[in-house]
Amino acid sequence: MARASDQIYIEQYLLSCGVNFSLLEDTKAKMIVKKWDRVFAQKVKDTTGNWVHERFRWHAFSYDFAASKSGPSALSEYFGQWPAPFVLFNENLKWCYQCEADIYPDLTALGLDIYVSHHNMKWTMAFTHEQPHIGPFFATQ
Repeated sequence: MARASDQIYIEQYLLSCGVNFSLLEDTKAKMIVKKWDRVFAQKVKDTTGNWVHERFRWHAFSYDFAASKSGPSALSEYFGQWPAPFVLFNENLKWCYQCEADIYPDLTALGLDIYVSHHNMKWTMAFTHEQPHIGPFFATQ
């Protein structure tokens, strides 16, 4: 579960990375996460009956329900994406941001489970609390 200070921490970190962001209201955030689930976790749902496998959305990638790149190759793909609006949310959905930046932020150092996705879910990057041992993961539609 995210600590109350995680939201302040992520906002300070995003500012330090030059990211413009706005916190989304709960209804909009839930719609975004529902769309993420349908795009990146449909096979998890079809196979297990749940959208989230064993507590983490990124298990869709680590358990090979969905194709992805991991580790340094995932970071390389992520940083190679053309700048576009993106969304960012944490595992337990305590916060969700709509963002813009010239360079996508590297959230590895935060040690949190955070998902960054192109605004239309063309791709996603899942940073994990298990890095560098497991993750991050980069996947496309």
